[in-house]
Amino acid sequence: MDLDAVKVLLESQERTFRSALELVVEQWKERIRLVEGKMTDLTKSLEFSQAEILDLKNNEKVLQKLNKEKQVAVEELQSRVAELNHQLNYQEDYTRRNNLRISGLKEQPIGETWEQTAVNVSKILEDKLQLPSVNLERAHRVGPAAAAASSHPRAVVVRFRNFSDREAAIRNASKLKGTGIYINEDLCPASLKIKKKQFLLMKKAREDGKIAFFRHTRLIIRERIDQRSSSSVPAADSPHVGAGFSGWVGHGDSTVRPPDGTERVSSETTGDRRVSGDSTGCQQRVLRDRKKT
Repeated sequence: MDLDAVKVLLESQERTFRSALELVVEQWKERIRLVEGKMTDLTKSLEFSQAEILDLKNNEKVLQKLNKEKQVAVEELQSRVAELNHQLNYQEDYTRRNNLRISGLKEQPIGETWEQTAVNVSKILEDKLQLPSVNLERAHRVGPAAAAASSHPRAVVVRFRNFSDREAAIRNASKLKGTGIYINEDLCPASLKIKKKQFLLMKKAREDGKIAFFRHTRLIIRERIDQRSSSSVPAADSPHVGAGFSGWVGHGDSTVRPPDGTERVSSETTGDRRVSGDSTGCQQRVLRDRKKT
């Protein structure tokens, strides 16, 4: 083979190799372009996702702030509602300040009228409490009439025309001992529920020799003071002085029992205290009747 033939063969092989190499390079370039395109799409998608995440974080912060503001507003509203309920209960109790609730008063089995109830209450006030000149505005039974046929007569709500007569009846309530008749303040259901939850605590305090009594719905517990050193009248800022309601501590043999009528509360032995005042606290009165020894 001569030299020219070898040269032609080499040139042919070079062209073939170059064509094959260019084809491979072009394929790799195409793949690289595809990868670059995908990377660009992924980068854009990632940037979009990051922007969305940032927006979500910002929205979350805004929502958390709004949630806190709403929570504060709800708490304020709840506090306001509780305050209004307390004020309503207080006002309802104040409208009943001339009322007393009498339990254990015998009831006619059929058809007792308000007039008959008022007559029976007047007899109790006159015969048992020695209050002949009491003016009653009204007196009526509470509860379903069917209860009259049972062994437990319905309670009687009595409204006195004068607050002083109501206080006199409370003051003389100890004279009802042994009659099965009990006198309590006439409070709204919410106040009665609050007091009822504290009866056991009051009983325990009295069993421990302490002085325990209610000022409206708040239970007051005090250490007992020697009778000889406690003859002075409490000052106006004393815990015995109420605001808007009379608080009576039955000492000696008191006949006052819990409003639910389930248990008779034991009493003290240092004398009787009774306090009263108007709702604004403008006037407060402290009366103390010492038990004769």
